[in-house]
Amino acid sequence: MITDEKVKQLLEQITALENRVEEPEQATEEFKQENQQLRQENKRFRAKVRWNEEPHTPPSKDQSEQEESSSSDEDDEQPCTDGGTSGRKSGHDPEWRDVPDPDREIEATCDCCPECGEAFDESAGVSPRLVEELPDPQPLEVPQYNWNHYECHSCGTETVASHPDCPNKGQFGVNVIAQAALSRYDHRLPYRKIGDRFEQLYGLELSGAAAWHATERAARVGRCEYEQIRHQIQQADVVHVDETGIKRDGEQAWIWTFTTENHTLHAVRESRGSDVPAEIRGEDFAGTVVCDGWTAYPAFSSNLQRCWAHIFREAEDAAEKQAEGEPIYRTLKQLYVAFQTRMESDLTVRERVELLRVARRQLESLIKRSVPDGPVATLLGKIEGGLDHWLTFHPEEEVNT
Repeated sequence: MITDEKVKQLLEQITALENRVEEPEQATEEFKQENQQLRQENKRFRAKVRWNEEPHTPPSKDQSEQEESSSSDEDDEQPCTDGGTSGRKSGHDPEWRDVPDPDREIEATCDCCPECGEAFDESAGVSPRLVEELPDPQPLEVPQYNWNHYECHSCGTETVASHPDCPNKGQFGVNVIAQAALSRYDHRLPYRKIGDRFEQLYGLELSGAAAWHATERAARVGRCEYEQIRHQIQQADVVHVDETGIKRDGEQAWIWTFTTENHTLHAVRESRGSDVPAEIRGEDFAGTVVCDGWTAYPAFSSNLQRCWAHIFREAEDAAEKQAEGEPIYRTLKQLYVAFQTRMESDLTVRERVELLRVARRQLESLIKRSVPDGPVATLLGKIEGGLDHWLTFHPEEEVNT
């Protein structure tokens, strides 16, 4: 016979077991919350340095690669069978074009039944269809501007009148010149094709040579603004510079990019040497140059800020090839984020100098590590070679690295 005492003991055992079951559940919930918090912190950390991790890849390409990697699991489970055609990927929200407002309404009517010929009294309903269409090619305009000549009876000065729509030189108007330049440099059409396009659309006969002269005239018109931007860059305190190899008429050339907070200038040159920065920024440029480790920059200026984006790229590559590179890559990112975060706070000049000194000591400690020959040793050599320019310091303003 079960006594009350035994019942009480059984209840206590059941309660103890329930508590023991609740403890791991509570611990699991705490682990989930902690894991979620760590994930958010990691996301913020990666966002801080994301633009530095792939300096040689355009942001659009980097984004597409991230999207592809994020859906790789689904792709593995459901292999692509559409031959790689373009279109919305599975799981992505659709994008719809904005529907324009109609500029006119056209009634499509029918008088009688096409089957029996019975006349219709009235429409039983309307199904609207919106169609976007190009207008018919417009005929060529050929205005004649008569420039009147005047002579002042008082002082004898001769004056020739002008018109804002009439170019000072040549027989082609502003729209022809602008469309020729867009066709060449935006649509990448050969000069002969530019002439064919003008004849098809407007009935304008334009030879390949005439199309070339039109683009040259457009370049001369833009030269004034180009020089104004170059002057602004020469006066800037900080200029970001980079160069990329291109082919021009089958020959090796370089497109140089000079960027400030408000201006960007491109220059295509056959040279990759220090003469190009000297030409664009002037021999007396006194600002800071943010650049990579190319030898042309130290030859031009000693006031440099080495680009962390390039060293992050090489550090990540070294970490993938050698195990010794992983802690170096991690240390570099932590140092950069900590340094930038502190520099963004309201520091005195003395505090900034001290912060710079501490960060430099960390870099010096990093390059003293003993590593075997290979990508990591090369990486540390590059860090050491730019040691004086990784942490360029300005007492009154910070330099975006």
